Amino acid sequence: MKTVDRVMVLGVDGATWTVLDAMRARGAMPNLDALLERSASGTLRSIIPPVTTAAWTSMMTGCGPARHGVFDHRYYDATQARMKVNHSGRIRVPTLWHLLTAAGRASISLNLPGLYPPPPINGFIIPGMDAPHLDAAVASAPAFAARRAAEAPGYGLGYFWKRVPETLEELKTNAQKTADSFLGRADGGWLADSIVPDWSVLLVQFQNLDPFQHRAWRFLNVDETGIDRPDWNKAAMIVIAGLDRAIGRLCELADRKGAAVLMVSDHGFGSCLGRVNVNRILIDAGVVRMPGLLGRIEQRAFWGLDRLRQWGERREDRKARGAAFDRSVTAQYPFDWKRTLAFAPHQDTAAMVYVNSAARNKGPANQAPTMTPRQVDDARASAANALATARHPETGKPLFTQIIHTAAEFQLDPAEQGYPDLIAVPDAPYWIKTKLGASRSWLELDPGLPGTHRPQGVVSLAGAGLKQGRWLDSNLIDAAPTILALLGMPVPDFMEGQPIAGIAARALESRVHSPETPVNGPHARPFEYTEREQEILEQRLADLGYLE
Repeated sequence: MKTVDRVMVLGVDGATWTVLDAMRARGAMPNLDALLERSASGTLRSIIPPVTTAAWTSMMTGCGPARHGVFDHRYYDATQARMKVNHSGRIRVPTLWHLLTAAGRASISLNLPGLYPPPPINGFIIPGMDAPHLDAAVASAPAFAARRAAEAPGYGLGYFWKRVPETLEELKTNAQKTADSFLGRADGGWLADSIVPDWSVLLVQFQNLDPFQHRAWRFLNVDETGIDRPDWNKAAMIVIAGLDRAIGRLCELADRKGAAVLMVSDHGFGSCLGRVNVNRILIDAGVVRMPGLLGRIEQRAFWGLDRLRQWGERREDRKARGAAFDRSVTAQYPFDWKRTLAFAPHQDTAAMVYVNSAARNKGPANQAPTMTPRQVDDARASAANALATARHPETGKPLFTQIIHTAAEFQLDPAEQGYPDLIAVPDAPYWIKTKLGASRSWLELDPGLPGTHRPQGVVSLAGAGLKQGRWLDSNLIDAAPTILALLGMPVPDFMEGQPIAGIAARALESRVHSPETPVNGPHARPFEYTEREQEILEQRLADLGYLE
């Protein structure tokens, strides 16, 4: 291994060898072929759960969610009984960008989720999908903002896959928009280089590959769920060809600057066969309790008072968010909170289950039936048992393959940290559902989401003196330590990852990690999205398939 002066990072959201290798075989990715011919490559395992914002935060901190504090796109604020969108102020450890700045090195990050509002660094950050709009994303980089329209006009925050394409023309149109967005990202990389030419790390993230695969997975025709329709398959390949051209553009820049090129995905991808209805399972097990007649009357009275409150707020502020009521957990989930032991208020690639305990204080917890540590343990065990014993109605296979008790796994108090008590990982082809509908089934089809995340992503590294070929085997949390090691910088003790195989750096002794040092706790940088920004971001997450 040799140290380098610069590292170009290609963040390919949701990339998997299942797709990339198939597209290379079809001749759609000559630039990726050229990069891999001079790279060591292999599998990069994501974190649990393998969800975008949490995963990219792990990539740039070298830590798992229990240490950096981000488990999902949103978090449960028990003090307000609300779901809120995560932001950069909730990351509990220094990021790669902070470490580079502290070392006097310049860096650039373009489109990476989890970085809004962008922290001040030597260089600049343009955040990604968590920025409410483009003007907000570029506000802290005035030189980039001033030149973007002329020099990188395709750089934006547009997302084009709100549903499965219904016509070939719709598929072609969205595919071309996505390909253009990739080239816009690459142009943004070139513009950023002209503004901060002495960068040590330049990261460009390609978010739109992820929603494309969520909605158009079968049109790629790479597994047993694929649709073999040459015209539709060819249209889907427009996206992959556009990504390849963007990779080529950035590799050209890397070569000019003498930079190593690290390509990473935050997770992989595969087919989705439906959603597991986690709260329905908990209801059937008696862990979640539904109200009787009197309880329903009380709920309607509460909702009426809350709507009256909102009406008053809107009279005072005409710009106030009218849908704020929908974000109340007590409104979204009509449970009997005096008897409900545990519940799942948010979801994605895993079920996030919280014990309804007095320790979580306000919101539903102020009516909590669990008061003592023994009651909390019993409630947690009841919820875990309900999910562990849930079976597919036809195959008999477990619906959940892993259930993580965060208290035991990470040696912390979930209520004190604001973390879920349980993280339940579903069987690979399934997504999670938390909202209750008319169906009482544990498993529901979701034709609008034919693709979902898998833990197995991709990694490749060129320009570091490693043996070429498909032999790397590493974890997503190894990305930041690898970048630091390539630059000849020390890997800080708080990082849980280590440089990937073949890169000489100090070994990390086996130890138990807790989120106590060097963290300052949640909201290290005071920040809250406005109601309007929250509404925009929640709608975006819903459009991309992340919210129900």
